[in-house]
Amino acid sequence: MCVFLSADADGVYTVSKVAVQSGRSVTIPCLYDREYDYHVKYWCHGSNWNFCKTVVRTDSPKRTGKTSITDDPTHHVFTVNMTMLTTWDSGYYWCAVEIQRGGDKGAYLYLSFTADTPGLWVEQQEVAGVEGGHVSVLCHYNEPSSMKKWCRIKGSCVEVNSGESGRSEMKDDHSKKVFTVRELNMEDTGWYWCAAGKLQIPVHLTVTQKTTTTTVTTPTHSSASAALSTSLLVTTATTAVTSSKPSTSKYSTVSTPFSPVPTTINYNKSLLKTLQMRFCTAQSSGKIYRPHTRLAVLQQIELVM
Repeated sequence: MCVFLSADADGVYTVSKVAVQSGRSVTIPCLYDREYDYHVKYWCHGSNWNFCKTVVRTDSPKRTGKTSITDDPTHHVFTVNMTMLTTWDSGYYWCAVEIQRGGDKGAYLYLSFTADTPGLWVEQQEVAGVEGGHVSVLCHYNEPSSMKKWCRIKGSCVEVNSGESGRSEMKDDHSKKVFTVRELNMEDTGWYWCAAGKLQIPVHLTVTQKTTTTTVTTPTHSSASAALSTSLLVTTATTAVTSSKPSTSKYSTVSTPFSPVPTTINYNKSLLKTLQMRFCTAQSSGKIYRPHTRLAVLQQIELVM
């Protein structure tokens, strides 16, 4: 399929020249103005401004062979991922936005796939940091004399050895061939690129909010309460054991228990007479045989006299 592209590429933005080692993958970001949030986007292959062969689209097909496309209208960017690439995949590609009336908008780049290590590469295209912290982006390069840059797509650039620019600072470590350190805030989330000479490699930076830990202290029972609970449990257990202890007597005891401790209940004369009669009956029948039980009954009788 061939489509017509307008010569006006304003409104779509991407990197310009990327080198990737064969067999590896790469993600290319294509940023666009917010007025195109809900337009169809596509990725196409071809060197001519006027004609381009569509590979994938955000409506259909979203994946073809080794290439897939994803649109993110919230952040006004669509990304194209290409995997298992070979030297035959080298060439010009386009980030394009479909315009119903008029020519489509597009920005092109050149992708080269080499058997050897490319002149500029990163270990990972996705890096993350915490708000208020720092993150190091390691951009490896082969040509020490080339100009090094750290740029935000649709934004400004910082050159190596140019000192600090705002909160950005670049450092070129020739022994490790890496550069750039970034101090972060939430607005730093987005797409950037490292540059060494004419080569660029896109890097996505995600900044997350710093989390705070809140310690909640759960109140515990006081030692007095704990002691009371323990005492109650022990008392309950002891009472249960005592009440369930079988009698060793061959005689049955009086069915109405008498407490050895004098009670404070006031008995009337009728009750006194009843108690005296029960005591005499029980004593004559031999049911009151324990001295301490007999004493307890006598104490009850004396109490109401």
